[in-house]
Amino acid sequence: MVASMKYCGMTSYIEELVYPNPSVQEDMNNASLDKVEPMSQNNMNIFKEFKHNLKKGILPPVKVVHDKNVGFTVEACINIPRHTLIIEYVGEVTTVERSGETSSDSLMVLLDTGNEKTSLIIDPTKQGNIARFLSGINNRSQFSVRKANIRTRRFELDGKCRVVLFTSKKISCGEKLHYDYNAGVKGKDVVEWAKNGFYDTSNFF
Repeated sequence: MVASMKYCGMTSYIEELVYPNPSVQEDMNNASLDKVEPMSQNNMNIFKEFKHNLKKGILPPVKVVHDKNVGFTVEACINIPRHTLIIEYVGEVTTVERSGETSSDSLMVLLDTGNEKTSLIIDPTKQGNIARFLSGINNRSQFSVRKANIRTRRFELDGKCRVVLFTSKKISCGEKLHYDYNAGVKGKDVVEWAKNGFYDTSNFF
């Protein structure tokens, strides 16, 4: 993990969202400005226990590996059941309007207000965790789409939007983790994707 972070220019491993830019304050992450479905109490308890375990050094059963074809990616260390929480997507929070200031290919929507000045994204370029290294899929290839085994879920916690990644199917030991960077915007063209911090994934495997 340390080697992959250094290679990619990351400076810090974190497990919480950070707001380093004075023009993007934490109070801008107001879940009431977005249509975020509530998480069940059971799932919320699982999330809180997961975060507590991280603080004790109990990590998810996945690891970062290097693939000669795609670069760094993440694979399972054991067989992982469907609907298992893998990680929270964290990093530096910025606005969609400012997303052009980064060359990151790992941006994640945090809050969608319908306005690029107030919509927020997570940028793990400098600070982040293992979620930064999960592989994407090619939305335009059915072969690639079938490889997706991770899904994202935005939810509200204490009035703030958060994003988690969980397994959408059983994952075998040694299997790589893939998810759809553009989940939720199917049918939109490349220009519309770009406006929302999403990507043209046609060059993905």
